[in-house]
Amino acid sequence: MNGYELLRILYGLFLGIFLIIMGALTFTSKGEPGIGFRIGYTYISERARRKANRVSGIGTILTGVTLVLLSPFLPMASLFAVVILGLGGTLVLAYFTAKREYELEELSTEAPEKPGRRIEPPKVGNYIALQLIFAGISFALILTEKVARDSGIILIASLQLFLLTLTVLFSRPIVLQLAPKFQGKMALGFARAMTAVSAMMTLQLVVVALNPKPSPLLAVLLLFVSLGTIFYAVFIALTSAYEEGYY
Repeated sequence: MNGYELLRILYGLFLGIFLIIMGALTFTSKGEPGIGFRIGYTYISERARRKANRVSGIGTILTGVTLVLLSPFLPMASLFAVVILGLGGTLVLAYFTAKREYELEELSTEAPEKPGRRIEPPKVGNYIALQLIFAGISFALILTEKVARDSGIILIASLQLFLLTLTVLFSRPIVLQLAPKFQGKMALGFARAMTAVSAMMTLQLVVVALNPKPSPLLAVLLLFVSLGTIFYAVFIALTSAYEEGYY
């Protein structure tokens, strides 16, 4: 086992255990500040918050367990795919769970008061443009065969399109408008976080194109840059949600 493989396994273990802990806290959350799935419907409905936290907690735990189990066998790009697809799928499922529970609650009780003003979506065009550029560079490297057309490389570029799609969806935060303090800060923070992750992916492909066989030191440096970018993205997303008034 070389140094890169060891660091890849440690990365999977560290991030996987972190996700398992966060998932457990989310699943058992009773509305504590900064813990749990808090978005739109869950902010105004206790029933929606409770059910969405259970769904998102289980999804986050399963993502963490999968990451730990697969880290000895999958390349780094595939591990990123596990994290992004696992958490992305959990987010979508928890959102629809919260929406369904809120609508069921509306049918059985008096509907909560809704905002009386139209809130314009935040402007995230610059972040969308940057992500288009990063994804374009990645696909250009693949099409010109500057990097190998293997499944891991193609997966990285495809994930950039997935992040772009999420950014566009979050820039139309119809559900987020239910928060009384809504000013678009969460959507802007999410767009900034996704742009940082997309830039990190493009950087990895550029390094591979310039140096197909990176030294162990460069591999370690890329690993720490990747981890730092991910935690920066999580920090930006959470702090913007706090500023918006969701915690």
